[in-house]
Amino acid sequence: MRHLPEELILQIIAYLEPEELVKLQYVSRQFLNLSRDNNLWRLLCFEHSAGERRRRRLHPASDDMDPRLAELIRAANEVANAFPTSVHDAAAPSVEAQVQKNVGKRKAALLANWDPTYPGERVDFYQEFIQRHAPHSMSWFQDAKHGHRDDNLHHEATGAGILYSEEGLADKLVAPLEDGSISIWDASASNERQGRIIATTAVGLLPNKGSDLDHDTRLAQSQAMMTETGAVECVSIDSRQKKGFFAVQNTLSEVDLQTLQVVSRTPYPFPITALSAARHPTPITVGTNWTVHLHDTRKPPSVPAASHCELIGGSTAASNSLSRLETGDFGGHVSLAQPGALSILHLPTTREWDGNGDIWVAGRFTSFLNFDRRFFPRLRGTVHSGARLSCLTALPYPFVPHDLRVHRPYVNAAAIKEAKETPGHTLIATGEYKGKGSLELYGLSPDPTRSINSSDARTTRNAGACYQNRQTASASKLLSVAPHGTRIVFADGDGNLKWVERDGSTPVRHFNINESAAGMGTRTPANANANAAGGAGVGEDIVKKILPTVESGVGSLRSVDVPLGRDNLVVWTGDGRLGMVGFGREGWDEEVWFDAVEEVESEEGRRRREREREFAGEMRRALEMQAREARWMRGYGL
Repeated sequence: MRHLPEELILQIIAYLEPEELVKLQYVSRQFLNLSRDNNLWRLLCFEHSAGERRRRRLHPASDDMDPRLAELIRAANEVANAFPTSVHDAAAPSVEAQVQKNVGKRKAALLANWDPTYPGERVDFYQEFIQRHAPHSMSWFQDAKHGHRDDNLHHEATGAGILYSEEGLADKLVAPLEDGSISIWDASASNERQGRIIATTAVGLLPNKGSDLDHDTRLAQSQAMMTETGAVECVSIDSRQKKGFFAVQNTLSEVDLQTLQVVSRTPYPFPITALSAARHPTPITVGTNWTVHLHDTRKPPSVPAASHCELIGGSTAASNSLSRLETGDFGGHVSLAQPGALSILHLPTTREWDGNGDIWVAGRFTSFLNFDRRFFPRLRGTVHSGARLSCLTALPYPFVPHDLRVHRPYVNAAAIKEAKETPGHTLIATGEYKGKGSLELYGLSPDPTRSINSSDARTTRNAGACYQNRQTASASKLLSVAPHGTRIVFADGDGNLKWVERDGSTPVRHFNINESAAGMGTRTPANANANAAGGAGVGEDIVKKILPTVESGVGSLRSVDVPLGRDNLVVWTGDGRLGMVGFGREGWDEEVWFDAVEEVESEEGRRRREREREFAGEMRRALEMQAREARWMRGYGL
């Protein structure tokens, strides 16, 4: 068989199942290369996709289909006449060749309709298939501990950010802890130390509680400050300058990640609730409960007195009006009439002008705020969503209208190609609408027919350039969203991670992090099991933030190949844990981090921790009951 042309071998191995193709890779280097042919795995991804499986189930030739329904579907196909599989002259000598040609055209059209890639985008479909269908693994980063090792105590993370390498791959995971310190973990999949703590700072660094206080006082005051605001987007990492920006209450601390020393502290008039991405030399956008600011790291920090402002009339009933979302400029920042900003997105300034600004702000208000950095703090306009949004991200690809993508096998492939070749970006938002999850896609493009447009009129929005999935996304609020390969992944309030196609509705896969914590193919250390059985409780944790281990590259198309097994997800949970979701491989062995001495506990310490777990469990049940009552009341419009 080695003497056969590679094209012929590819035609033969195309009949193999994915499991058999993986085994074939071990035969020789030649079969390794052939078994990873990108077009072959692209076809396998299509054939195993949810949309194609559904189409095959509804095919008139399906054995499971009711004959009457099959006849109706066959009649509809004949009326559409888009991809005829019959021939005009059944007695013609080339009838079989014509039928096969028509079937090939139909399959090519279906494949083009499904294809999630864009012109210029390089995708490894072998890795795509693994991430779509291979078993997942959940690995937890090493706990950050303090105190005597016999107490086996650890602190929860109050945020998370990733320091990327020059290649755009995750190198370090950086997180502030509730004791006011900063810990750094090795997040590189090419390092055997992956998942371990490699550096940590002193207690009280971020809240500025120094050594003039005793340890217990410093610890107590730091915990009170670090856990008061509860902002999700409170960490921003600048991978270019190796700096981290951490928000604690109303202070933004700039930290050199190489020396782990605070470079500057900048106070703001209200508690900080959101930070944009940090990418030098672009200024960071800082959102507080009532204001939005630009923070330029090249300027020296201002004195506290210069940052003081007073909000007048922020709690009046008239604050519900969209016309009061921007009430003026007070000292170079915008004052909001509705609290508060929860997520801030920067779009690249080098893109072709599309009529929209560079800064998008979303939060508890029901509209996006759009600012042009050149004219900040003047509000350029708003786009009404109707949902209370919690997270914003973007794809560096144009928005494809929903009617060209979902369950439309008869759409002309040329129309899809034209939509994908149009320059632009896709804005992605998640949040809550009437108690249910909302996943929303908006097009930003120089072509006005394919773009929403934020303006001062606040009334213009192209209905054909947006899609809002408020039916099948989730029964609970969506908390975070991120692009992952050719898919979109989001987390909901029930602890689920869900992947959908770029159309925003076609499901790919999902799992619950609590099922993984309960032992579904993952290793969980002894103290993590104790946390899950006590304060956290199996089935009660949620994902608050999703961090891809491959830099998203909103500003440009990704044209480099991602090494196999490196495109994973880091998650920060509601219980302050940090984990990594992988596919097709076992997670790292966490048992090596715990020696016999660390697992020994005194009887008194064991009883104390048992009481703490019981109290935490009771508090969690009370809060869940309160949340259920609130959702129930919202159903009656209250």
